[in-house]
Amino acid sequence: MVNFLKRNANWIAVALLVSLGANLFLGGMIAGRILHRGFGGPRMEMMGGAGQVNWIVKRIAEDLPQAQQDVFRDAMNARKDQLVTMGKELRDAREAVKAAIETKPFNRAAYDSAATTMSQRQTAFSAELADAVGDSMELAAGKPAGN
Repeated sequence: MVNFLKRNANWIAVALLVSLGANLFLGGMIAGRILHRGFGGPRMEMMGGAGQVNWIVKRIAEDLPQAQQDVFRDAMNARKDQLVTMGKELRDAREAVKAAIETKPFNRAAYDSAATTMSQRQTAFSAELADAVGDSMELAAGKPAGN
């Protein structure tokens, strides 16, 4: 037994070092997931409705000075219902496009109609969100919104 250990000491040391590295890596990964709830929480794309609006507001507010964060959040919350409604309409339009694509036989007119509706709702949602963020940023900076 002693001869085996002497002959293979280098390989045993390498194996133990690799094992230690793997354990530290996995332990760190598990600790990170526990402490950071899955590396920063859910992605915005995985959320729907109010979750997306809340995620956007939270991400923008984090970058503002502390004194402006509450004003920004309050201004965005005042428009949250409209954004959520428009977001749901956009999601419904996306589902309609998906349904039109999956319909057998394919109906080009139905697809074109669904795609046009989706495009219009996407444009409307994007414009409303940009306007809400802009107005809220102005209010947070102490300026009247829309100027």
